[in-house]
Formats: sequence, C-alpha cells, structure tokens
Amino acid sequence: MEYFLITFQSTHQYMKAEKILKDLNYDCTLLHIPSEISADCGLGLKFSSSLDHNKLKKIIIPTGINFDGIYYIKNKENEKNIEKVG
Repeated sequence: MEYFLITFQSTHQYMKAEKILKDLNYDCTLLHIPSEISADCGLGLKFSSSLDHNKLKKIIIPTGINFDGIYYIKNKENEKNIEKVG
C-alpha cells in the first residue's frame, strides 16, 4: 500500500484543510499519524499515491493552513518506508 499523508500543526488546521480539499472533490481520509512521524495534531489526511503531492501544496499553501509536512508512505510486507516530500 502506498499513499501520501499530510500532517498538521493543529486539529483546527486539519479540519479546515479537509473541508477545502473535499469541496474540491479530493478523496482524502482521516488517519492517525504513524509513530514514526511526530506531529502536533496527531491527525492527518491520507491521499492516494497517484495524486501529485506538489499539486496538494499549491492548493494548501495559499489558504494559510499550517501543515507540518507531506509524507510518502509505502508499506511493503513487514517494512514501512516513510519519506518527507513536502
């Protein structure tokens, strides 16, 4: 399984981002942040790995939403690879 995860500085920021992205018809899912990633909020938005993470940044940054990072996560067998991409 491969996906992108956006982490936020607060629950308020997460909720604001979720509304904006769902209004734009992006398929995102609430996800608890994996223990390998430290985030203030503890919640993030999960997106398909087929979505361009640069496009997500271009949508979120102009809104003033504070996010901690965008991560590419790949689970393969018993191994989890996490790469910060934004």
